[in-house]
Amino acid sequence: MAVLVVTSLHDVTADLVITALNERGVPVVRVDPADIVPTDAGSDALSFAAQIGGAGDRWAGVLRTASRVLEVEQIRSVYHRRPGPWRFAHPDRRVREFAAREARHGLAGLLNHLPVLHVNPPKATAWAEYKPAQLQTAAQTGFTVPATLITNDLRAARTFIREHHPVVYKSFRGAPPSDGRTGAIWTQRVDPADLDESVAVTAHLYQQELDKSGDARITVVGRRVFASLIETPDGLLDWRSGDWDELTCTSLELPDGLADMLCTYLDRFGLVFGCFDFAVDRRTGHLIFIECNPNGQWAFLPDADAIADAFATLLQAG
Repeated sequence: MAVLVVTSLHDVTADLVITALNERGVPVVRVDPADIVPTDAGSDALSFAAQIGGAGDRWAGVLRTASRVLEVEQIRSVYHRRPGPWRFAHPDRRVREFAAREARHGLAGLLNHLPVLHVNPPKATAWAEYKPAQLQTAAQTGFTVPATLITNDLRAARTFIREHHPVVYKSFRGAPPSDGRTGAIWTQRVDPADLDESVAVTAHLYQQELDKSGDARITVVGRRVFASLIETPDGLLDWRSGDWDELTCTSLELPDGLADMLCTYLDRFGLVFGCFDFAVDRRTGHLIFIECNPNGQWAFLPDADAIADAFATLLQAG
């Protein structure tokens, strides 16, 4: 019984989990659905065949990568990380789009719906990535949530900024990928004078800026909780925008009951893993909810090896 890791070839975070599984003697197969398109003469292409019906009530078949052959029914769990983008290169745009849709619904649809443990289930991840759902679920779970406005109305935006000054702007998904690289738009302060009628073009998220002494990154895997305090040398508004080598990450003790609240939040989305971000209030030390990334990064944290071991424990159990 093998663990299937769905990700691209270059994924440091997945590498840590795969290493932890290898140390336990658990078979692991790494698959990138994008490899369905050959990269050269066809030797590296991913092929698959799966069948259901007749006497069977679940998919049976085989996945073949450049180095592995895996029977679908021998998969004990699936770790979903960051598969690469589809690489269909037909000159006709409609053909490329058709091929990508068919691959997504066929191959990815097969892998995403196997009746095994998924970390995380892709449909749960998709739901949990919506910032409005995150903030509402966090507030209903009992976390403190900053005053937040989502709008495309210029007057509403200016009024909110005046009433809750200082205010920051955050994008919902960041900049679109370019040349295969992910873009980012960092958290930034806004002033009513900065805004114009272009606000009406799309949705914007404005949030009351917090006077914080640092940030907390709390990683939950199953029921294991790992908390780190993140500080920057110059007190950046968004610690992700600076030099990660200059970050100071230290262990953080959580207040009583918070771990249970984190697990409750994940349960409400059907998640088994999540990376939570909190701001640490400078005056009170209280943790204020910012977001939860259902497929967040944790390899840079001092607890990375322990987190990888927690993933291995979860995936091995299946």
